[in-house]
Amino acid sequence: MPVACEPLTPEELARIPLFADDDRAALEWLAKHFEVWCYESGEIIVQEGSPAKDLIVILEGEMHFRRQNDPYAPVFIRSAGHPTGMLPFSRLKVIGGRGTAVGRTRIAVMPATELHELVYRAPQLAQKLVSEMTDRTREMARMEERTSKMLALGKLSAGLAHELNNPASAVLRSATLMREAQNARRREAIALRGQLIPPEAQALLAKLSDTVAECGVDEDKLTALERSDLESDLADWLGEHNFPEEFASDLIDAGLRVEHLDPITKTSLPREQAERGLHILVYDHQILCLTREIEEASRRISDLVQAVKSYSYMDKNPISEVDLEKGIDVTLRMFQHQLKHGFEVKREFAENLPKIPANGGELNQIWTNLIDNAIGAMNSQPNGNKTLTVRTVLEPDDVLVEFADNGPGIPSEIRGRIFEPFFTTKPVGEGTGLGLDIVQRIVRSHQGDIRVDSRPGYTSFQIRLPLARH
Repeated sequence: MPVACEPLTPEELARIPLFADDDRAALEWLAKHFEVWCYESGEIIVQEGSPAKDLIVILEGEMHFRRQNDPYAPVFIRSAGHPTGMLPFSRLKVIGGRGTAVGRTRIAVMPATELHELVYRAPQLAQKLVSEMTDRTREMARMEERTSKMLALGKLSAGLAHELNNPASAVLRSATLMREAQNARRREAIALRGQLIPPEAQALLAKLSDTVAECGVDEDKLTALERSDLESDLADWLGEHNFPEEFASDLIDAGLRVEHLDPITKTSLPREQAERGLHILVYDHQILCLTREIEEASRRISDLVQAVKSYSYMDKNPISEVDLEKGIDVTLRMFQHQLKHGFEVKREFAENLPKIPANGGELNQIWTNLIDNAIGAMNSQPNGNKTLTVRTVLEPDDVLVEFADNGPGIPSEIRGRIFEPFFTTKPVGEGTGLGLDIVQRIVRSHQGDIRVDSRPGYTSFQIRLPLARH
């Protein structure tokens, strides 16, 4: 529990830079109207949700201030000589976090009811407190904006990690299977190496090896019935010539048919060696298939890395000629992990948009926040289709970009507040209330305009950006 401790004197106040510019009469008045309390380390100085009713000045020690139950909330530190709490002309009503003493902390407290007189009694102090209020608002906005960006980055990173994991796992799996197939092929080749193989049989096996098809080349051309008939015919042929009938499926996959393999029986190649030759053909096909799978998975990883570079506008100047539709496509790709689960994305692109001078990274931040909000809104509806429509239109002086979703809509009673800093309807830890504030500020910095239209089952954000900056 806090305890009352040694009172303030005008001399002590004069040694604190915050008060040093006011005259003796002001310092005497301040010393008389401040109460002084002492807290031990860990004790709570201000409680979240309590009324904001006091001006507080830290005299000794430190107070760490943070929102509770929000793991992403920044910590604001108030050290000796700094004011906090209710400041002159502040509209603060409720304490937005918990302030905790770090080390033995001594504070001066003045009821907010005295602030009106303080402005006249200590004008230099009042001026500093107003400046402090401005700096505090700016600092909080900056830190909360950084937190908002980290939250968005965390969501994108989780989705990107999942998207990268799939092709990376495919590469690992295919590489393991390829090593097994190569080892098996090498064993068959070594077994044949010491055998005397007639020249015509060598030429035939080489020709068959060249005939082996890559994965999927012939499969798409065959119906299920046609494949079944071919596999049955080849199994019968293998059985008639004392070859394992289970080869049939793999040989059909490799693009080999009875007419390709029948010449083997016309050579003087012993059956055991011919069977090893068939094994090698099957392994050749498997290796080709696995190589193709590794190539496709590696290309997918490369595409994702390129998407990240495009999204972040790495190696580019802040202001450059930006392709809006490409930026939107890249941002949508960053959300692919979320959008592929029950969402339909409709792209209604003009496809004739000129590039505009802009900060591409900042524009992608707009698209990120709007897409994230739309996904969250549609996910709040457990059933029904979820459709995100992205539209671009070339206008005489502007480019229109519209994001529309079929979520529940924005209630009319809060529609006027959605662009307010720190206003959020998301649960604690999921939003900072700065997403749309950031969007609005970026749009304005690009000399653009943003409008919202919402009703039950429909929400649309329209952003207009000028074709040329003035």
